[in-house]
Amino acid sequence: NGFLARMLKMALKDPEEFTYETAEQLWLALSPTNQFRGGLENFVYRGQGDSTLPLLPTLLRSTNRLPIFQDQMVHAGDMVFHERAILKRFVKHCDAVGLPIPHDSSELRASLDAKRGSSFDKHPSLWPLPAALNLIAMAQHHGVPTRLLDWTTKAYTAAYFAASSALNRFDRWTPESKLIIWALDRLSLDIHPDIVLHYSPGSTSPHLAAQGGLFTVHPSVGPELRFYPIRGLDEHLRDVDYNPFIKMTLPVNQAPELLRLCSIAGFNGANVYPTADGAGRAVLDDINSFAAYTVLETFDIK
Repeated sequence: NGFLARMLKMALKDPEEFTYETAEQLWLALSPTNQFRGGLENFVYRGQGDSTLPLLPTLLRSTNRLPIFQDQMVHAGDMVFHERAILKRFVKHCDAVGLPIPHDSSELRASLDAKRGSSFDKHPSLWPLPAALNLIAMAQHHGVPTRLLDWTTKAYTAAYFAASSALNRFDRWTPESKLIIWALDRLSLDIHPDIVLHYSPGSTSPHLAAQGGLFTVHPSVGPELRFYPIRGLDEHLRDVDYNPFIKMTLPVNQAPELLRLCSIAGFNGANVYPTADGAGRAVLDDINSFAAYTVLETFDIK
């Protein structure tokens, strides 16, 4: 009934949230000397340019155009089937140009054989195999939609990504728009078996070492062959006593200044993507930062 529903909602644990008004305030909050829950060294971070976006991996975003969605629901078996089919195609193209596959084996390749009616389709929670996670991480860092979410051990790398992502979408800003940095208490994950934190070796992608990168493995949407609501990573843990997430938000009008602070400290596109592509990304960040001031003046939120 309505009363029980309200009581259940009150019992759910939302992440702690901290709001900051200036880039300098957020910068200081991310300092390793800060004492959120005993020290930020216990956390991993994720920066997003839009605070309204959930913690959804690319595989579960409707923009990936996979036929696994229906009215904001996702089919458990179809999700696993298409994920494996995508990875099999990724491996095929890597083979064609001679790129090594992490933890390559006949067992790994057999697990990617996306035939209808396989054990993974019937029991979606069996996927992914631990041996497949480095392959999935490699695919993730090369633009393939997967169930992984990128995180970093470096708070200021997350700040860079939040500022850069916000500036990349400056044409959609409103006076209420905010960027966000998520902090995840990794020491608490032992009591949260639904969340797996995966570390891939730096050789998996040249960007991983520079970014201090690691991943969360999004839980299976459900054990049965039916549709389930799409839930962000944080929503999976709202019914536990201790929520391991912290949210830090900042108005997007501070994104250019946050990007400037990151750049001064050595956290820019060229540093977090140590290739010519990263140098190009740094240039685009500068262009977006300059163009964003026009939007700020339009909304009178500078």
